[in-house]
Formats: sequence, structure tokens, C-alpha cells
Amino acid sequence: VDNGPPCAAITTSDGVVLAKAYKKSDKALVVENHSLHILRVTESTIATYAGLPADFRALVDAARTIAIELEKTNGFPPSASMLATEVGRRVQERTQRGGFRPYGCSLILASPSSLYRIDPSGWVAPLRACAAGAGSASIQADLAAILDEDGATATRRLVELLTADGRGVAVATVSADSPIEIDVDA
Repeated sequence: VDNGPPCAAITTSDGVVLAKAYKKSDKALVVENHSLHILRVTESTIATYAGLPADFRALVDAARTIAIELEKTNGFPPSASMLATEVGRRVQERTQRGGFRPYGCSLILASPSSLYRIDPSGWVAPLRACAAGAGSASIQADLAAILDEDGATATRRLVELLTADGRGVAVATVSADSPIEIDVDA
């Protein structure tokens, strides 16, 4: 997790902003405005990661299945808190089952009013801002300085923090007022 490109998220007055750095590839080979680094989990929840991309996709698929099961059981869509708790439980189970390896990624899950980080150990934490991946300690320190910014300023600052060595940055915003927007190469 600590060796991969970093990701960061911050809660703003406008909602939650997620950003994920990634290695750029040849533009001619990539589908425009499509991100493999920030994915929609439910209608109002998105996720990003630091670590192994295949494990991220597996966790997002598991989170989607969990969301469907919770909605069938309860009769209403699950909150981000319920979803994060159940995904964290599933991640933690993988650390104790024989024949399975633990997931190799930290997952950041965001809804319009909440932000959760789920570590490979299954630890789940509600946060106002967080970072994971290479250089996350210094990014985390910088996030404290922009906690009270508006969405546009926070987005610009996250891109500045994650852009290095020619990396691209995918950015997504989730808010109660507008649909989820995922911007590649912000």
C-alpha cells in the first residue's frame, strides 16, 4: 500500500473530494474521461485506493454486493457508515482465513457527508481528511491546512499535492446537491 501512487480525500463545505494519482499511459490507447482509479459503489458512494488495483476492483465489487444485500434486508439504501463497516468486516476476515491472502490495498469510501478509510487489516475509521500510498504522511500533514476550504479550492490543492513525476490525477466530487463527477487528468 505504501509503495503505490498516493490517493487523498477531504471533506469540504460542498461535499467530499477524492483524488488518486496514477501513472499516465499513452493517450491514444486510453478511453477518454474513464477512470479505473475512482469507481462508483452506489448511487451516492464512491471509492478510491492505494495499493493493488486488482484488489481494489475486487473490494468495490464486494462493496456493491454488500450494498445490494443491505438494501434488500433493510428496505433502504445503506449509509456509508453501514457499508464501510461491512466492507471492513469482510477485509478483516481475509486476514484470518487459511488459503486466502489479505487484500493489498487501502480503500477510501466517500458519500456526500462522510469519509471512511478501510485498511488491509480491516480497520475502519471515519475521517475528515485522509491520504494513503507513497508519501501519504506528508500529504496528510498538508491536508490539515486545507480542511476548511471550499470544494474548488480543496480540489485544486489536492491535485497540486498528488501531481509529481508526470503522474496523472483523477478527481471526483460527491455532494448532496449534484451528481457524482469524476474528472480524469484534473
